[in-house]
Amino acid sequence: MTQQPVTTVHLTVPAARIITTELRTADHTTETGGILLGRHTHDTVTVHHAGTPGPAAVRTPTYFLRDLAHAQALADEAFASDASVWVGEWHTHPTSRPVPSARDAATYRQLLDDPELGFHSVIAVILAPCEHHWACEAWAARHGRITPVELRLDGPVG
Repeated sequence: MTQQPVTTVHLTVPAARIITTELRTADHTTETGGILLGRHTHDTVTVHHAGTPGPAAVRTPTYFLRDLAHAQALADEAFASDASVWVGEWHTHPTSRPVPSARDAATYRQLLDDPELGFHSVIAVILAPCEHHWACEAWAARHGRITPVELRLDGPVG
């Protein structure tokens, strides 16, 4: 069965807490982020777990590459605990807006085009500094398009 297009990303308290902690402790001159794990039901993706960058992550002012081994260990743990699967990624844009960059779009296309991954949609949560808080936007990539989607938070992020 084909899943419906995503219209809402629901970020649970535990996932928001991981992102918030990373934002408080990270170097804000470089991007940071991690994987998002959860479930796609109807038109909503519920994110139960968010990853951190991991010790071997690559971070620059305009680029972030997660530590793959770290992300895989979190994915394995989340699947074993509640059957959560990889639904997307979160990351910061310390020097721009919370909008997918050309590099982000290329990454989402790669993920969607890889049949072994089985993505029908890739979810992105992007954060950018805005005065004294973090602006946070959610996006869904599907069929070559990236569209903004509603972000529902159970708790604060940033």
